Amino acid sequence: MEASLRQPAVPATCLTATSAGGAPDVQTASILAVDVGAGTSDILLTIPGEPLANAVKLVVPSATRVVAARIAGATARGQTVVFRGPVMGGGACGGAMKAHVRAGLAFVATATAASTFADDLDRVRALGVRIVEDGAADEELRRLPAATTVDLRSGDLDVPALREALARLGVEPTFAAAAIAVQDHGYCPDGSNRVFRFRLWERAVRERRAIGELFYAADPPPELTRLRAAAAAAASAADGPVMVADTGPAALYGALPRGVDDAVLINVGNGHTVCLLALGGRVAGVFEHHTRALDGPGLEARLRRWLAADLHSDEVRADHGHGAIIDPAAARTTLPDVPFIVTGPQRHLLAGCRLPLELAAPHGDMMLTGCFGLLRALGERCDMTGCAA
Repeated sequence: MEASLRQPAVPATCLTATSAGGAPDVQTASILAVDVGAGTSDILLTIPGEPLANAVKLVVPSATRVVAARIAGATARGQTVVFRGPVMGGGACGGAMKAHVRAGLAFVATATAASTFADDLDRVRALGVRIVEDGAADEELRRLPAATTVDLRSGDLDVPALREALARLGVEPTFAAAAIAVQDHGYCPDGSNRVFRFRLWERAVRERRAIGELFYAADPPPELTRLRAAAAAAASAADGPVMVADTGPAALYGALPRGVDDAVLINVGNGHTVCLLALGGRVAGVFEHHTRALDGPGLEARLRRWLAADLHSDEVRADHGHGAIIDPAAARTTLPDVPFIVTGPQRHLLAGCRLPLELAAPHGDMMLTGCFGLLRALGERCDMTGCAA
């Protein structure tokens, strides 16, 4: 019988500490969690003395879309763009940059900001971007009339703007700790960043790493340049511990219910679809593709083949995805013995799926699944009493 998406028999809530009555304990610290996706940035701020259900929650356009809109405005006005700051997510802002240059307008960027568009800066120059040192960018802004120039800051999290928005909403804009998730393909100027990114997943499967170990306490590896930039932003926001993670592990850990160690976790995001087989709370398999390349039947077929160890990375990459890997021993015992838990803003793609899917909505809010995963990891790794989701 064909099954549609249904609410889980074991609610995918990811609650940790509870009071005797079963309700979440009140939060003891103000914790900022931000999940930066291709379409939205999802923001959660816990409030001391309040249950997690009363946390401040914002779902706003992602940083790349905000930057893209500002570039498009400069294009419409015929202005030069001076783009400076840390590396951030590309996507929408990269498309806006190309349109700006095609319109015959100048686009000036510092090296770190230009890395948003490609790790190989020669490729960025070939697109028509003029790359300059930080001092030269400052000089450009001083030299050109203000009316003809847009000074555009890069970055996945605008901490001053967030503080101002919270203050205007009557929320105290101070944070005892901060956790941020961004999608990082890794610094790979001479090869495929899709292959580079998936090697991190392959290592996690080989080592059977716990999902909670895929989060970084403030200091990601040097090749994860976007995560390092996010960590710096988090450190500028928080008075205490900082944690960063890729958006994939954040959403998947947020979707995994407390007390459940074996599951197929599926995050159908606006940009990427990431599927993870967890056995004993550890990574036994991963399949990652671009959501835009998938439809419902195609995703279901790939899921079944991946879980049967019949889908391989070469095929996925030929289809413009990232890869597929699974422990063959685990594949033989998966169906139908574990729950299939799905989250993500594009999860409607699986509405007609015949697999027994359960909807993950931690604390009743699917869009904040990644934030709850960050809180969960922060509570486990940084000893933030009362902040774990």
